[in-house]
Amino acid sequence: MKAHPILTESGLRKRKAENILADFAKLTECPRIEGQKMLRLLIFLFAVLIPLVIVGISNLTVFPDAAWLATLMLVVTGGIAGVLTWKSGDATPKIRRYCIVADFGVAVILCINVGCHWILSREVSAARQGVVERHIEEDRDLQKKTQETNLEIARREAGAREAEANARLQNAERRRLAQLPVSERRSLISAPAPAPAPKAATAPGLIAPMSLVPPGATVVAAPPRLTPDQVRDAWWWRLTLLAFAECFAGVLGGIILGGVWEWDRNHDGIADHKQAGVRPGK
Repeated sequence: MKAHPILTESGLRKRKAENILADFAKLTECPRIEGQKMLRLLIFLFAVLIPLVIVGISNLTVFPDAAWLATLMLVVTGGIAGVLTWKSGDATPKIRRYCIVADFGVAVILCINVGCHWILSREVSAARQGVVERHIEEDRDLQKKTQETNLEIARREAGAREAEANARLQNAERRRLAQLPVSERRSLISAPAPAPAPKAATAPGLIAPMSLVPPGATVVAAPPRLTPDQVRDAWWWRLTLLAFAECFAGVLGGIILGGVWEWDRNHDGIADHKQAGVRPGK
């Protein structure tokens, strides 16, 4: 039978202090682990999930017919990145480095994808504003042409009425002169003065019409305004390539890491399957 050593008063105090420290370590270990998990969750939420939601919302307008397919590709990418981020804490240092590289690659493609979707949204908004302004200009031009047409019609009607009045006046004068002797015939109607020719001079500071532009002069044409559909047609292939690259990077990275994964749940830097009595993973 093994005899227990007799502890002195100082030894008892030392043993009691060691027990208190051990209990305190057990109590503080769980909150520390939970705090790390919460921090990792918040980082993953703001760095991955919210950008994926932004891209998914933009896909509803960019790929309206394939929105569900594009959304499922985003779910696959986000799920793989989430698993790698969450479980990398219980993996060996080598696997953790691989997880960081895989997550970084997905994050780079995701950043480019979000930026392209933002630029597309701005261009579509500008195109819609341009369409509204073009419709306003067309309505203004149509109204101006209508006013000019009405003025021309009124001018012609006034000219026709004036010509008719002149014809009646001349007929009355002709009948009056016919009743007089030849020696007394003097017409009281004077010939109308010719209308002055319009001047082709332009006021200073105004743009001369195209008929007055000298031949050979360069005319700067305004750039054509694109419609929202034309803007989407110009961007669809870039966004499609980014969507494929993002999904394929997540899938291939997940498959490769799943094949070489090594657990290190006791965090001693050695894979669990290489240690006797240690159960790898859960």
